[in-house]
Amino acid sequence: MCIILARNSLIRRSAVLASELRDNMMNIRMMPIGTSFGKLNRLVRDLSKDLGKEVEFRIEGAETELDKSVIEQLNDPLVHIVRNSIDHGIELPQERQAKGKPAKGTITCSAFHAGAYVIIRIEDDGAGLNKASILAKAREKGLISGDVSLSDREIFNMIFMPGFSTAQVVTNVSGRGVGMDVVKRNIENLRGSIDINSQPNTGTIITLKLPLTLAIIDGLLVKISDGYFV
Repeated sequence: MCIILARNSLIRRSAVLASELRDNMMNIRMMPIGTSFGKLNRLVRDLSKDLGKEVEFRIEGAETELDKSVIEQLNDPLVHIVRNSIDHGIELPQERQAKGKPAKGTITCSAFHAGAYVIIRIEDDGAGLNKASILAKAREKGLISGDVSLSDREIFNMIFMPGFSTAQVVTNVSGRGVGMDVVKRNIENLRGSIDINSQPNTGTIITLKLPLTLAIIDGLLVKISDGYFV
């Protein structure tokens, strides 16, 4: 009996030590997301100057920690999203003033923890997504029929289709149909999700939901016949 109790105690102690080791290793892998946000400052400054726009870039929740491997793979999607916000979202100063807005637009990147996930939001106070233009392009490409009825969410999600672009002129920044489909694919490869909410002349919010780490996930191990499933 004493041998059994000692063995059970040793097993429990080993499990605690293994759990502590796992947590310590995870803490070593964690980095503040501000390292990625900070790299976007120059992009915003240079691109807004090239496009003749005035943009203020704000960062919130820079201390929010995320797995280093996730942060490394998040850089390209963030660049694509911010470029689109400046090019398609933020209007020219004179256009903003005609709408009663400040001449300088604002793009805010924020992050916070939500359970086992990190929520990242890229928000601009620009023109918002043009549903009419998106639907027209979708009909032009034969993606939808003329009389179909779609929700705002379904319309907005069309921008993630490969080759989809509403830009009238092809430039180094837009019109090539390359970008948002890559963003969606990269986020899904990180076991995350992406969502869009937009209001005309108010702005657009793109929300990324990402797991804290790719190294460890909780799972339930089930045995069925001779097979094991997680």
